[in-house]
Amino acid sequence: MFREVFADEDPATYVWDGNYHQPWEPAAAGAVGAGAYREVEAEDPGRLAVEALVRTRRCVCVAQRWGGKREVMYTAFKALGDSVDYVQVCDSDTRLDPMALLELVQVLDEDPRVGAVGGDVRILNPLDSWVSFLSSLRYWVAFNVERACQSYFHCVSCISGPLESCPGPRQHAMMPSFLAPVQVHLQVPLLLRDALVLPAVAEPADTLVQVVLP
Repeated sequence: MFREVFADEDPATYVWDGNYHQPWEPAAAGAVGAGAYREVEAEDPGRLAVEALVRTRRCVCVAQRWGGKREVMYTAFKALGDSVDYVQVCDSDTRLDPMALLELVQVLDEDPRVGAVGGDVRILNPLDSWVSFLSSLRYWVAFNVERACQSYFHCVSCISGPLESCPGPRQHAMMPSFLAPVQVHLQVPLLLRDALVLPAVAEPADTLVQVVLP
């Protein structure tokens, strides 16, 4: 399907039996501290293939060993490296306003202290079912109350996955600092929540985006 949708863009696909991290290893008995979660070697064939495709092709789809959404985002950010000025993230069912990207980038350009920016996410079909209606209420509160209040104090703690944008490493020195895909609690690896966590550096833009729910 990916090849069909992007047939005019010379798409590329790659199946990686691993990802950027080796399987998590629990701490040895009697050891102090959490277990190990290490990156694969820079010469890993899968890593080299993914980075070559991402940096030379416009449309790339990578299937990799499951590691959660954070691991997927880690692959994208890491493979891009310093080859781009900005990174735009959205869900597969996100419908962007035509001006969304320009509005997001404008916020990033206006204030170098801003490390990431998100938009106003809404449900496209709020009256089709109780699920979509309740989701639309939750989205409204999240973006128009919670994040608006946090933004007033310049400390938005979470940028929502359906629409987020941040500067690339060559634009912002803090970019590599939030790439850890898991956190460890009591020596057990836990995937971080499904949104990009950037405390104290994010502010929302006034951009419309809609999401379709069943």
